[in-house]
Amino acid sequence: MIDRRSTVISVRGEQGSAIVNVHDRQGGVMCEFDPRCSGPDHLVDDALALIADGRWAITGVLGDAARSPMTYTTGLTEHGRPELVMTGLPPDLAGVLLEHAARSVIADRSFGPGSDVPARLRRPVRFRAVDVIDSEPMRLTRIVYGRQFDAVQLVWPDDDGRYPWQPGYSIPTQVQPLLGVPVAEAA
Repeated sequence: MIDRRSTVISVRGEQGSAIVNVHDRQGGVMCEFDPRCSGPDHLVDDALALIADGRWAITGVLGDAARSPMTYTTGLTEHGRPELVMTGLPPDLAGVLLEHAARSVIADRSFGPGSDVPARLRRPVRFRAVDVIDSEPMRLTRIVYGRQFDAVQLVWPDDDGRYPWQPGYSIPTQVQPLLGVPVAEAA
């Protein structure tokens, strides 16, 4: 049995989400749909309650030997903004970063693919927004909205400030897989 109740991480934001739900890739399904689970994890109900309250949910998917971890939002669509997703970072860290990014994106009406979101990790960084082509891994968001939502991946740079599509990027591609194609950069 998989007990997912022990993998819920709380994140308290000023206006944003209240819960980061973390689940693993066992069969690629959430507990509501997986008979191996010890009980429902209430992921859908929790997300709908947050959305009804004007907030959003953040869901983390643990990585495994074949895939990197992934964390994404559900509910920014209600604010007229694209959903956000990050790959390659532990869900607890990505959840905090997405919470901050979501507040920034809601405030910045010009945000879209090619935009930057400032953040601070070991040093100040800028996450670059890439239009998501493959939203299949965003299971909770797809349950809530079907295929009727926009999403952007927030891509993080290597230690030298290069992104995966730039020459000399130093992080292996499987660590931070891209879910879309970046906007062409001006020469």
